[in-house]
Amino acid sequence: MENVGKIEGDRLVELFQHLIEKRIIISMHMVGTEFDRLTCVTALNKAPEGHTLQIDLPNDFKSSMGKGDALKLKFNFNGPDHLEYIFSTVGGHIGRREITVPLPDYVERIQRRKNFRMETPLGTKMFLKSGKIHAVFSLINISLGGAYGTLTKHNVKHNSGTILEVKESVENLGIYVPENKCWAELIIIIKRAEVRRIDYDKNRKIYKYAFEFMEMATNEKKKLVQSIYHFQRQFLQRR
Repeated sequence: MENVGKIEGDRLVELFQHLIEKRIIISMHMVGTEFDRLTCVTALNKAPEGHTLQIDLPNDFKSSMGKGDALKLKFNFNGPDHLEYIFSTVGGHIGRREITVPLPDYVERIQRRKNFRMETPLGTKMFLKSGKIHAVFSLINISLGGAYGTLTKHNVKHNSGTILEVKESVENLGIYVPENKCWAELIIIIKRAEVRRIDYDKNRKIYKYAFEFMEMATNEKKKLVQSIYHFQRQFLQRR
């Protein structure tokens, strides 16, 4: 990761105006917690103490805050040049529908391209048929570079642990996106992927797998791009 500069002053204001105008989705993390949600900047206002940002309020934000804790947030997003931008804020207050935070002094521009992940609609699944292993994953989120989901079914008998290993290469994956009022049923074929991370949920006793897509046909990648566009549009309509 290489820092290639800070966005400050008038350029900083122009950047946030771009986010608002284009309704760019940003990722928000509450420091000190596991809270990590997608949202968007809805307004840039000038107050007596300086500029402030209004951030769309996720439904479960208030319940994730500790009592008396200072509001510390970290954000990242894809900029107009498709590189990653990151910034942090401290302080602010929570309204009925928005979080108001101070405009940061600067935004860092990072020299790495980021495949922005999108939450998947309910019922989106990924089917795997690699060698002797057949498995079904309920997808949680997806990007142009990979997918993350919960293992729901598999054919590996007498196995209470993981059915795959980190860095293991798998073939013949199919992503199923159910029909929606905004799009038709869709199936996307992934030629090859690799397991990048495995998480275990102790409470639910389930495994979650992160995959990186390694090989895709051009027409399948176009379908993936289109589906992510649909997911983004549906997300914004819910806000």
